[in-house]
Amino acid sequence: MDATWVHSSPYAALPPFAVVGGHDVDGAPIYVGRSYHEGDTLPAKVIPSKRTAYVCWNGGEHTKSHWEILVGQHYAWVPCHGGSVPPNAVRAGNTCNGEPLYVGRGHHCNSLTVGKIHPSHGCLYIPFGGQEVRLNSYEVLITQPRDNWVGATPSYTPPGAVVAGHDSDRAVIYVGRALHEGEMLPAKVIPSKMCAYVCYGGYEINKHNFEVLCGYGYTWVHSYDHHLPPNAVVTGVARNGEPIYVGRGHHHGSLTPGLISVSQRCLFIPYGGREIRLNSYEVLCRQ
Repeated sequence: MDATWVHSSPYAALPPFAVVGGHDVDGAPIYVGRSYHEGDTLPAKVIPSKRTAYVCWNGGEHTKSHWEILVGQHYAWVPCHGGSVPPNAVRAGNTCNGEPLYVGRGHHCNSLTVGKIHPSHGCLYIPFGGQEVRLNSYEVLITQPRDNWVGATPSYTPPGAVVAGHDSDRAVIYVGRALHEGEMLPAKVIPSKMCAYVCYGGYEINKHNFEVLCGYGYTWVHSYDHHLPPNAVVTGVARNGEPIYVGRGHHHGSLTPGLISVSQRCLFIPYGGREIRLNSYEVLCRQ
């Protein structure tokens, strides 16, 4: 899958679906970018609140007045070290000698900073505090296959819909998603009751417009210590920039799908008119 990069500058609006890379020491969001410098196309940390992008090169941190921002929804971060990257790593550019450079991020001085993975150097370099900081352990940004979300109605379920579980009366529940308050949230779809529900703000909410996940090659994986596999299914991006993942959990005789909150380290499911928190759950993943 080809990455989409959108040109930007200090006073340009942040493009829709800009990919969040981390945060600065003051909590300001950092987005994934890239910029040209001394013959190299380099991954960049873009901080809109500071109207600046930064790259690292030859031991120093350099500010840039023009850059590109990565946009899209089908990305994830996976741990790596020693300059290694998986086959589906996002390539931001290359050195003037043609060596590929990949997007990575790492923790440093209470920040989570985007930088460049330089395979021949065996590390991630991040721009920080005026310097080029070397990190041997890091996360690498990867692309993920697109999922097939098909429009459905309370009276129509498309063929090949992915089963999520069952309601307390054993009615089949399918994996769905629906837009609510600007976020594309996981939904439980119950055709026999002609309804779909999401949870939001403490409540279970009925949705009349929704999509159902269709296709094959999906599996449910138990989450240990709230770990999310790199092949976990995403329905969208929350307003805080976090990916929204699909999970399911047992509650009152049901096996109900819902949304996994990365920051709150739990699953929320719509059930009985309320938003229920579950600390033990499974994650929907591609095989």
